[in-house]
Amino acid sequence: MEFPNVLAFEAEAAVKILREAGYECSIVVTEPPKFKDRPQEGCPTEYVVRQRKLDNNKAEITVVRRYRKGGVHNGTQN
Repeated sequence: MEFPNVLAFEAEAAVKILREAGYECSIVVTEPPKFKDRPQEGCPTEYVVRQRKLDNNKAEITVVRRYRKGGVHNGTQN
């Protein structure tokens, strides 16, 4: 079975693709070093920045949180 490439996908979509391909997926969440341990404003979106194929049809993805300021969220203007 071919291991799907999910780099740069949003986390939810990446997990769905990996599960549909038969992989059990674990997620590691990180933030850019300059934002660690500091509260952020805006709506976070998680993107895949690293993926690893492990033994026994398991996969690990590392995601980074990106915060968006302004824009439309849930149908309302921020």
